[in-house]
Amino acid sequence: MDSDPRTPWASAGEIPGFPFDDFEQMRAAVKYGSFNIGVDPLAASEWADASGKGAGRHVIAGLSILLVLAALAAVAGAIFFGNYWLLLAIPIQLASFYLSHPSSPFRKAVTVAGALSVYVVLDLLLRRMPTAALLVAYGGLTFAAVRIAAFLSNSAFRKALLSDEKLFLTAYANRACTLRNKETGAVHGHSPQ
Repeated sequence: MDSDPRTPWASAGEIPGFPFDDFEQMRAAVKYGSFNIGVDPLAASEWADASGKGAGRHVIAGLSILLVLAALAAVAGAIFFGNYWLLLAIPIQLASFYLSHPSSPFRKAVTVAGALSVYVVLDLLLRRMPTAALLVAYGGLTFAAVRIAAFLSNSAFRKALLSDEKLFLTAYANRACTLRNKETGAVHGHSPQ
């Protein structure tokens, strides 16, 4: 997320319709669990990439490298073993990558499919269908990597928003975050005039 020093407010208490008098009240409500912060996954990813801090960034980079190495292994395996069905791993990874993103309209169905992929891989192995099992495993691996990376980015971004009022104000002004009242379900977000 691009950091914009120009926000319409100097403090959280100045935000029209904001459910708290100041930033500390909001932090306390989130800590207490009556409110939570929702974040835009793309903004969280951009922020995590730009912040360059923490072990989470290294885990995310490692997951990206793992997916690239897995794709290369599929190509090498297809050539070495002459099993060109393994080349399907690449479009499976691409589709799984796109569909696994937490903001995907298919996220619920993909979550179920991702969880079931472990069972399907085991079933295919027991049926002595290793190529099919490997292809399903590629989809499951990609699903898991995307979801873990998104979770780490979103969690780190939420934590940063709660520790830095200026970052929160910038994110709120740019609609990169919202506040949700867990009791009423009301969502508070910036609506530009």
